[in-house]
Amino acid sequence: MRGWVRGIAAVLGIAAIALAVAAYWLFYDNLLPKEGKFPLDLAALRAAAGPVGAGPLRIEIEQLSHSNAPRIAMVAGTDWETVDLVRASYRLVWPRRSVIVDTANPFAIAQQKGARCYDPAGWARLLRAMDEADAIVVTHEHADHIGGLMAAPDAARLLAKARLTPEQVDADGRSEPYRWPTSVRARYRPLVYRGLYAVAPGVVLVHAPGHTPGSQLVYVRRADGHEFLFAGDAASMLDNVRLQRIRSRYVTSYLGNHADDRRAVMLQTMAMHRLVTETPALTIVPGHDGATFEALIRRGLLVRGFRLTPPAPDQPRRSASSSAAPRLPAR
Repeated sequence: MRGWVRGIAAVLGIAAIALAVAAYWLFYDNLLPKEGKFPLDLAALRAAAGPVGAGPLRIEIEQLSHSNAPRIAMVAGTDWETVDLVRASYRLVWPRRSVIVDTANPFAIAQQKGARCYDPAGWARLLRAMDEADAIVVTHEHADHIGGLMAAPDAARLLAKARLTPEQVDADGRSEPYRWPTSVRARYRPLVYRGLYAVAPGVVLVHAPGHTPGSQLVYVRRADGHEFLFAGDAASMLDNVRLQRIRSRYVTSYLGNHADDRRAVMLQTMAMHRLVTETPALTIVPGHDGATFEALIRRGLLVRGFRLTPPAPDQPRRSASSSAAPRLPAR
């Protein structure tokens, strides 16, 4: 009898150790590389951005959906408190031009991903903002960043103003459930660059594969000189940069249909941490951090909602399309 008890105890002990190792591997491990460096040079970004004063006057944010996640899933090795994950789009506004950064996702994707609320009025504003924009860029090709563009009723026409890289267009399923029709892809001439690319006055794209092959950072210097770095999912949460802790391996390697290059993302996170340590006035805009978005809005660094001018009396209002209904509860 004692032998059976010892045997069961041994099995349970081994199982407990295995579970502890698995939990550490999936949610706590964040060993940073000791070698390598992601090239993120603020002087080069400023030079590429052009003269001070040429950038956008303001940056607006449209927060389309909210969902919950454990903090440790989004910031490895932290705690199990719930954080607010937002799918957002940004509008850079000049006196006579605008650029959209990221396009969030339509209702169908928000519902599929378990969003607790969705803003159909925000979706309608996003559609109109994309229609009026001079350019559209995305931080990467996942559906919660490029999905608003791909799901728009006139996506083929909007693609003409979208500055997408080859990796963002030929995404091999990374934009699921959306795919560009073969005929559309065949006609599209993607933006090919390495290093930095100035897409508008004060706005510079930074080639940063890692989270996905098409990932990039977006540097913005506002007309008043304030600097921003849109991180996409290289830093979904501000604490990814502040603590130099990337998302958990459960999220980066086992959740979804594409695994991150964790070393590349770590080097990018370390570079952003170095940059804000050297230049505290630089504002990191993380990919999905609802609490940080609200803090930036309170500080006046982001403006809540796309502030579009009313359409002319003879101009029909753009419909939000059926993808915005039915409505999830308001936040």
